[in-house]
Amino acid sequence: MLRAIERGLTLRDFEELTLGMILDFIITYNNERLSEDEKEDSIRMATQADFDRF
Repeated sequence: MLRAIERGLTLRDFEELTLGMILDFIITYNNERLSEDEKEDSIRMATQADFDRF
């Protein structure tokens, strides 16, 4: 909720939007506006070595 408000949604928007719509808004906002330094690390595929360590 905090992150959505930081990105411009209002409390009234929470009454009209579903949780999925709010999450989609946050993801889209992040993809379009945040710089590469601010984005979270990308996901990588696990290797056999990762499974062996697990």
